[in-house]
Amino acid sequence: MIAAIRRALALATDDERRRLRLASLVGIVAGAAGTALLALSGYLIAEAAGQPPVLSLGIAIVGVRGFGILRAAARYLERLVGHDATFRILARLRAAAFAGIAARPAAAGVGAVDQLVADVDRVQDAYLRAITPLAVASAVGLGGLAVAALILPAAAAVLAGVLLAGAVALPARAAGLARAASSRRGPLRADLVRDVTTALDAAPELVVAGLADDQIDRVRASGAALATVERSEGRATALVAAAATAIGGLGAAAALAVALPAAESGRLDPVLVGLLALLVLGVGESIAPLPAAARELRGTADAVDRVSALLARNGTCPTPAPAPGAAPTVPRPADARGDGSGLCLDRVAVRRGGRPVLRDVSLAILPGERVALVGPSGAGKSTVGELLVGFLPSTDVAGSATLDGTPLPALDGIALRERVLHVPQDPYVFDADVAANLRLARPDADERQLVAALRAVGAGRWFDGLADGLATRVGERGRALSGGERQRLGLARVWLRCTAHDAGRRPDGGPSTDAGSPSGRVVAPPRFLVLDEPVSHLPPAEGRAVLADLLAATPDAGALLIAHRSEEAALADRTVHLGADGRLRGSTDAPGPLPAVD
Repeated sequence: MIAAIRRALALATDDERRRLRLASLVGIVAGAAGTALLALSGYLIAEAAGQPPVLSLGIAIVGVRGFGILRAAARYLERLVGHDATFRILARLRAAAFAGIAARPAAAGVGAVDQLVADVDRVQDAYLRAITPLAVASAVGLGGLAVAALILPAAAAVLAGVLLAGAVALPARAAGLARAASSRRGPLRADLVRDVTTALDAAPELVVAGLADDQIDRVRASGAALATVERSEGRATALVAAAATAIGGLGAAAALAVALPAAESGRLDPVLVGLLALLVLGVGESIAPLPAAARELRGTADAVDRVSALLARNGTCPTPAPAPGAAPTVPRPADARGDGSGLCLDRVAVRRGGRPVLRDVSLAILPGERVALVGPSGAGKSTVGELLVGFLPSTDVAGSATLDGTPLPALDGIALRERVLHVPQDPYVFDADVAANLRLARPDADERQLVAALRAVGAGRWFDGLADGLATRVGERGRALSGGERQRLGLARVWLRCTAHDAGRRPDGGPSTDAGSPSGRVVAPPRFLVLDEPVSHLPPAEGRAVLADLLAATPDAGALLIAHRSEEAALADRTVHLGADGRLRGSTDAPGPLPAVD
């Protein structure tokens, strides 16, 4: 338990750890006040039973009232400070973890992102349900043991047994149950998520194939299996919780069993009998949350480890996000040096899913050069494009891939993709309106620039037919659009990105800044384009025209045109052939200069 808490604390900054320490300190005050309230109440009841002068009870009465008020105030302050610290940690971890996934898209995916969200949310349990309860139980337990030892050593022995049972044995048992349940629940929950996702994403295909009922049955079976495990875990958890509650009461009864004989023999003042019994009961209440804390912490430990590993890979743990305008701490492309070495692959091999995809690929693209990459389907053309923008795990790649002499794995992913712009065959379209989807490329673009970009990629007629214009919603993943319309929307984003330096140039001739980007960074055109069949859903003549216009708008940028159509490959200066075995077959010069397209 302690090791897991230390790993969780390592995710916090110094300021956040100070806030957590304050929360624990205030929690200890609240726990001590609650235990003292019970113990003093027992003394007051016993003392008042003898009907002494009221003034002799004044200190005890004031103490009971004071501890009652202190307990409530400290408990409120502990929750306030603890939740504030935890929410600060979560806000920072969410941003840092998302930045880590965004910087390495190869690690992304529905499963990875879902796991990330669940892990970051689970980390809070270590702070709210483990650290403070453990601190309170330790302090109150030791303090109560010392008081009991001073009054009656036999009662201290009873309290020690309560602490061993409630603070050691039960938490260990709860952690064991959580470990067993987690090992069974994890795969079952993954099966349920997979079956539900399949039912939702492939609903039309399942209905057409007559398999919808079968898929529903699979969802029900997965849900029933998971529910069985969770019911079993719930019963075990309830028994542990009941035992944690019973320990305090049994301890109080045991304390009475040793205190009453001592009082009868004169070894103990009778008014202290109730104090000892309620002291043990109060300590039992303070340690009651420990089994639940151990159970939560056991499930949290793996999440903490995964989040820590992700942040460590991206150098974002545990330092807070840099201030706006701060210098980057990771290498960036060396284009500012103007060494002109371009985008290069040298004897690159790639394996995906254990299967070799690319073998001994060497390719160089210089700024301003247009290279077409052609080959049969499945040869690995798209893999080359994904490699050039850092979308592949470094563990799957052998050989050298560099941008202006700097290895791609050493580059900041965001900076790399600012210089090498990837244009996929099937661009992702968000469930938003047309304007929001376009402003992904340029958050500061006005409506005139958005419409101009649509018309530049041949989407003018489609846009003119939209009743709501730029406010038209396109549906989840662009389901309201055809394949060609989605591609034109993606190409319009590229057009906005590539022409930002012209549309937003300042009156003094300097480059524009993107008001919607972090730190108002300078908007620069990409130095290289990776065009992975971005017009495959358009008619050949229209697709060729759009590509020609896009290349004409970026004369200084190098471009890799991944193509199946010869008319698109003809736009390049040279053509590289990739064989079905993942090897390059050499290159040929394109026939003639870049054609002019009206």
